[in-house]
Amino acid sequence: MAFPHPTYLPLEPGQEVATTGAILKSAAIRFPGKTGLICGTRRWTFAKLDSLANQLAHALLAGLAGREGPVAILGANSAEYALAHFAAARAGRCTVNLPTRATAADLVHAINLTRPALLFADTASAGILGEASALFERPPLLVATGAPLPGQDGEFWALLAGHGETAPDIEIDPDGPGAVIFTGGTTGRPKAVLSSQRARAVSAMAAVEDFRITSDTVAGYSVPFTHTAGLFSWFQPAVLAGCTGVIIPKWDPELFMAQAEEHAISIVFAVPSQLAMLLDHPGFEPERLRSLRRIVFGGAPLTRALIERAESAMPWMDCARAYGSTETGHLAAQIRSDRELVYDGYNQPGGRLDIEIFKAPGVPAREGETGEVATRGAHLMTGYLDDPDAQAAFFKTDCSDGSWGWMGDLAVRRNGYFSLVGRSKHMILSGGLNIFPGELEEVLGGHPEIADCVVFGIEDAVWGEVPAAAVVARNSGIDTKAVLQYVAGRVAGYKRLRAIFIVAEIPRTAAGKTQIHVIKARCLADDRGP
Repeated sequence: MAFPHPTYLPLEPGQEVATTGAILKSAAIRFPGKTGLICGTRRWTFAKLDSLANQLAHALLAGLAGREGPVAILGANSAEYALAHFAAARAGRCTVNLPTRATAADLVHAINLTRPALLFADTASAGILGEASALFERPPLLVATGAPLPGQDGEFWALLAGHGETAPDIEIDPDGPGAVIFTGGTTGRPKAVLSSQRARAVSAMAAVEDFRITSDTVAGYSVPFTHTAGLFSWFQPAVLAGCTGVIIPKWDPELFMAQAEEHAISIVFAVPSQLAMLLDHPGFEPERLRSLRRIVFGGAPLTRALIERAESAMPWMDCARAYGSTETGHLAAQIRSDRELVYDGYNQPGGRLDIEIFKAPGVPAREGETGEVATRGAHLMTGYLDDPDAQAAFFKTDCSDGSWGWMGDLAVRRNGYFSLVGRSKHMILSGGLNIFPGELEEVLGGHPEIADCVVFGIEDAVWGEVPAAAVVARNSGIDTKAVLQYVAGRVAGYKRLRAIFIVAEIPRTAAGKTQIHVIKARCLADDRGP
């Protein structure tokens, strides 16, 4: 193991698991009468959650008999989402976690690619379903998890009635298809990442060890379950640890402070933009968050200034970082004691999986040398659906044995830690979401007044990064505000450009590759944005 650490939290008896269903079962066996989940005014013990998941699993087995395909879930964080997640796994069905912040075209692509047998959808999904459903090649059965939906085939809680409360007597293959989560693609089209149940069980165990999550913790679930970070790097580990969990359906500083006060939330996973919103909120009152002991961050760069500001405002609390990806799940961690030794360093406390820094496949980087982060083990994704070229690139099968997954991040070894220094893959991380410049460049390329362009990320106090573009205009009278509106009307809201810089040319290498670092530095130095 490349980055072991002696201070990880060893798992307790019963926490070694191989399937998704075993994660909830472990908590139900160890803490049957303890409150496991709070969602608004509703609450359930771990034992009750376990029996409800079993009832829904039986309902799926009966209702989907003879109908092939996974179980899709579309909606905000909720108790229904959590139960559907565990029930589908116990019924032997792969889950498809559909992004809520997507266009109708994105949803059509996702449904037609994965061909789910059944779709759980919440009330807020009615609009996008109305736009997209006519284009589904094989419409799934529709089950409403909230208010009735047009064309629904059933209602969530009604499905459970009359079904057994013990686990279905079927064999679950831990290494079979477990879950699909969508991430960005190099061309802008979302990639469907398929992982096994075992892979994300390993993620859960590693996160418990790395973040020292104990059963006396009250965890807030604010990052959407549609993301690997929210579902696999936080929700599943917290359940495995036996934490009481509080559903936060959307991020709102006032709501979070109210729930933290009411339920004594002690730890929460967040993206940096959520912390910035909290600190900037006019009603922010640190004393209302006295129960908070740690905020774990992932999904976007976390600046030193934001860490220092948060820990100054709430000195009883510390900031921690999570590192991983949709393809790998949780990989490594940084807690405050790590930061005091190597400020931007990550370690691998539990040593449950391999992480290495390579100068080239098979050639590890030495101390102080820059290389690419790679990882191997049971936690790796099974692959991308219908994208063999991207899968071959992730595993670098053209130049290696394919056992390592390559993160696209550049890092340096320092004193037993590794520090991220950049990304070999040109990607923008904004508010926990991946934005690939290729999609935005394609849209810009369709504008009649733009001759050339390149998109890159610029630092933002709220979102971590936001997309900006350098463009070569065909005439000097180009209206940059109109160009911003042009792009905004063609992409999902979180992908819209925030700034445009007019340049004379886009610098490229002799091989024609854009020198992004050169043009970005030039733009920020000249500050010719609007």
